[in-house]
Amino acid sequence: MNFARTGALLLLPTALFAAAPLNAAEQAPQAQPAADATASVDYDAALQRTMQAYDSTGMVAAVSIDGETVWQGAQGLAEEGTNRPVTQDMLFPIASISKAFTTTALAILVDRGEVDWDAPVRTYIPEFAMWDPWVSEEFTVRDALTHRSGLPLGAGDLLIWPDGDAKPEDIIAALPHLRPSSAFRSEYAYDNLLYIVAGEIVERVSGKSWAEFVTDEILVPVGMGQCVADKSRIPAGAPFVTGHERAAGAEAGVPIDERLAFSETWSAAGGIWCNTDGMMTWGRFWLDEGVTEGGKRLLSEKQVREVWQGVTPTGVSGRLRAAGLSHLSAYSLGWFTQDFAGRLLVSHGGGAPGVVSNFMIIPEDNLVLFSASNDYRSAPSTFNYHVAVALLGHPENDFITDWGGAFAKAEAAGTQLIADTATGTPEGAAPPSLPLSAYVGTYRDPWYGEVRIRMQGDGLFIDMGRSEILDGDLTHYEKDRFAAFWPDSSLKADAFVDFTVENGKVTGMKMKAISDLTDFSYDFHDLDLKRVEN
Repeated sequence: MNFARTGALLLLPTALFAAAPLNAAEQAPQAQPAADATASVDYDAALQRTMQAYDSTGMVAAVSIDGETVWQGAQGLAEEGTNRPVTQDMLFPIASISKAFTTTALAILVDRGEVDWDAPVRTYIPEFAMWDPWVSEEFTVRDALTHRSGLPLGAGDLLIWPDGDAKPEDIIAALPHLRPSSAFRSEYAYDNLLYIVAGEIVERVSGKSWAEFVTDEILVPVGMGQCVADKSRIPAGAPFVTGHERAAGAEAGVPIDERLAFSETWSAAGGIWCNTDGMMTWGRFWLDEGVTEGGKRLLSEKQVREVWQGVTPTGVSGRLRAAGLSHLSAYSLGWFTQDFAGRLLVSHGGGAPGVVSNFMIIPEDNLVLFSASNDYRSAPSTFNYHVAVALLGHPENDFITDWGGAFAKAEAAGTQLIADTATGTPEGAAPPSLPLSAYVGTYRDPWYGEVRIRMQGDGLFIDMGRSEILDGDLTHYEKDRFAAFWPDSSLKADAFVDFTVENGKVTGMKMKAISDLTDFSYDFHDLDLKRVEN
């Protein structure tokens, strides 16, 4: 889920990533030209080129400069196989862009004296624990929001992805069993589960559900009443988009399985649905320093600065660095903050089943950009960066051509790997070391729960206990390695299943994704499944 930054870390003092002062526009270097609403940017053409580069089903986008929406666009279909067009008022799931709403909710509670960023999570959730007892005691609210927990990328997401049934209490119970991959607070690794924990803090402190608090205390007063905190709150008759996935090599996307829709458990990490008008309003709220368009201050100036204060250094895109556009980046409280063309860029991307979005604020230029696509491809970030550099005076950077081309190459390589694996057992591969019936049984992982292997027909079948979608036949590959090819090939999440055989008996199994195209939230590799019964 989402497009986390996983490049080489910039191990620099976090003070270097401090957010710009509230009146940053007045203090911007004079040598930098301001964003120009009259600049020769053909927004419609850029959107069309982006859609072509990523073979998108549909997209929406909008640009605001100096408090005015200067352009909105919508192209393509809301659902493949229909004549239903994408429209500007259509609700899209903004996925992990929702994380900023969770940190805003907490900032409101901090202003009220009910939450402290640097208080231990156990102050609000006494049963909270991580793998290490000391970390469990020291782990703060700020730690939960800044991807420095020590857990690996996307750890534990299979509890709720793609259709996992875990509740917040299940996630809290699972966290002590997730093994860290790095030292606490030592490096960046994007996660989702700890934002669900943060949402639980909002609920326990406020007495409202996360969705109720975000609706009553943020969406309505900010003027985003057309947006909703989760899919169940979309009003009857309101237009909303259908997400699309496509099997590797497929020419067109297919509407996603309805079971892929985010459950309420996801909400604090990625549950909000919004349209372009709503996202432009959200951007102006931040440019107005936490004051709504109606003149009401929701956040103190101190908390506006705090939320944009860089905490955890992250990697910068190699292409942005090569172009001389960005050198430093950090994760703040629900936002990425980085230098960009001599300015501060505050942004976040989002990936929901079959949908991707991107949101940017460049405060010095009063510039806001939002785009979303109903395909699980990174077209929105490409569009936003392409338009932003043009508005900031660097039109020589054609990110649509560069990034779209790189995407096509990566997609082709991943597609070939999946195709090669799908042919089944490699020539000359060793047969299974035991009869197939010997692999049948129930296997349990401490954080995930049970996975069952059974005979179905003449072969093996895997049942991932928390998912209905991740159930399928196992194809023998080599010796004690099998491949799980899920019925929905558009997930691009097929996985190797490696059984452990000791003294002639199967004692456990491990899993890992076959292709690099697989989203990191399919964290099969974090499972350590032990056989508990035949």
